[in-house]
Amino acid sequence: MNFLNLSTKKPPYNQAKTIIMPILHSGTGRVPGMDKGAEAILQASQILSDYDVETNTDLNELSPLTLDPLVCPENRPDIMDEIANQSSPHFKKGKLVAAIGGSNLITEGLVRAAMAQDNNLSVLHLGAHPHLVDPFAPDEPDVMARVREKCMVSHIGIRSMAKTEKSKIHIDNLVFARDIYNNGLNAAADAIDVLGETVYLAIHLDVLDPACMPAVVKPEPGGLDWYMLNNLIRMVARERVIIGFDVTGLVPQKNGLHAHLLAAKLVYKTMICCLRNSR
Repeated sequence: MNFLNLSTKKPPYNQAKTIIMPILHSGTGRVPGMDKGAEAILQASQILSDYDVETNTDLNELSPLTLDPLVCPENRPDIMDEIANQSSPHFKKGKLVAAIGGSNLITEGLVRAAMAQDNNLSVLHLGAHPHLVDPFAPDEPDVMARVREKCMVSHIGIRSMAKTEKSKIHIDNLVFARDIYNNGLNAAADAIDVLGETVYLAIHLDVLDPACMPAVVKPEPGGLDWYMLNNLIRMVARERVIIGFDVTGLVPQKNGLHAHLLAAKLVYKTMICCLRNSR
């Protein structure tokens, strides 16, 4: 299934500007249905318009190419190797790589591949939790701790963290959602300024307020709203070159079409921002 029900035929690889990678990975397996996140986003995208009125963009002109779903191996090292191996050629070809999935653990493999293209890469993580310490195994590093071993990471939208995590993040690399609520997007300036020129954008859907995005593992009150999140992504795309992004964290709901549509529209909007502003 392709991302979006576009009127044009599937573009040849050399003409595709964006590579959509659905990644079927359930993380630790403790959240039933998380491995169905990519499928839910693809299905919801079928009923989105192929014209974005806010940016006057015909999505057919952006030539997204959707790959077959990537089914991940069982253990984490093999998963990261597989994701890195499958995504690396697309980064090397200069494509915008857009990964969709349930588990945010996929970010590590994608960042590894992106760094092979640009070893000065920085990561901007948008989410409710910094994901430095595994909540199910407090002595183990979580995904963003492992990513931070490779490159600079800034976190925006944070609303909850373990006490041990707070001491691990420099104040310039941390923006709480309440700071953006109180002071607007200017509150995010320092966290963006410390990043290099080339950025990978890791978007966990719990960055949004659960009033508009309830279909996540740990909804936290007080998140960003739709327009604030899109304005933030647009600001980053104007100031940095975004070479890839992922949208993760969706736990599909039986009656959750509105949440699935929001996730699909966020992929769509982020793709437009990256291609219109950075490339």
